[in-house]
Amino acid sequence: MKRLFNPLMAASVVLLASACQKVERIEVKPAKVELSEAGQAVALSAVAVTAKGEPVEKAKLEFTTSDAKVATVDATGKVSAVKSGAATISVTTGEVRAMAPVEVVIPSAITVKGAPFTLTGLDSEAVVEAEVQDDAGRPVKTAKLEYASADANVVAVEGNKFIAKAVGTTTVTATSGKLRQEIPVTVKLPEVDAVAFETVPATLKVGESAALAVVAKGTDGAAIKGVSFTYTTSDAKVATVDATGKVTAVKAGAVTLKAEGGSKAAETKLTIKKK
Repeated sequence: MKRLFNPLMAASVVLLASACQKVERIEVKPAKVELSEAGQAVALSAVAVTAKGEPVEKAKLEFTTSDAKVATVDATGKVSAVKSGAATISVTTGEVRAMAPVEVVIPSAITVKGAPFTLTGLDSEAVVEAEVQDDAGRPVKTAKLEYASADANVVAVEGNKFIAKAVGTTTVTATSGKLRQEIPVTVKLPEVDAVAFETVPATLKVGESAALAVVAKGTDGAAIKGVSFTYTTSDAKVATVDATGKVTAVKAGAVTLKAEGGSKAAETKLTIKKK
C-alpha cells in the first residue's frame, strides 16, 4: 500500500524535534570584556546549546547590563563603554543564564606627587612619583609613563629621575598615550655661607698673568657648583683682573683682590714685582 506525503505531519515532526531541544547552557564569547575608551564597543557572541553542545537555534536570547552607567548592551549583544568601572552583562533565555564581566578603564589624567619641583644644587636629583588615573580616580597600573625635558641643559631626564644641570626653570612633560602633563622644575643653588680663594699666586712679575681659583661653600662646608663670581682689584694701575678671574701684573706694587659670589666675599693680597 502506497503512503501519501502529508506536509502537516512533517511540520509537526520538525516542531516536535525543536521542542525537544532543551537549553542546558549559554556559551558567551569573549568570556570577559575589557574596554579602554568611552564609546568603544565589543560584540558578544552568545549561543544557547543543549547538554550535548548542540546549538538551539530557536532560543531567544536577551542581554542586560548590571550598570548602564559603566557599560551598555543592545539587543544584539553589542557592549559599549560609558565610563570607568565594572559591570556584568547577563545573557538569558528562559531560566538559563550566562554572565560576562566587563571592565572599563578609561585613562583620564596623569597625577604627579610633589609637583612643581625645586632642585637645589647642580647635579641634585629628584625621583618622580606619578601615575595614570582613570575617570573614576583609580590608578591604571598597566599604563606606561615617559618623560621629556623642554631644556635638557637645565634639567636632564633619565627614566623618572630629574637631574639639575643649570640654574633656571624649565618644564618636563609626562606622557602616557594621548595624555600629557607638564611639570614645572626649577633649579637653584644652595645658600652660600662663605667664599674662599683656593689658588692665588703670592707674587707676580710685571707682565705676568695668573688665574684665580675661588670656591663657594654651603653651611655644611661643601663646595657649591655653579656659583658666579665677580672680581675687583684695589688698584688697576698695579694689577688688573677680568670677569673670569684672570689677574695681570701691570707695575710693581701691592693690591688687594676681591671675589664676590652669592652675597659673600673673600679677599687676598698680591705683590707685583719688577721683571
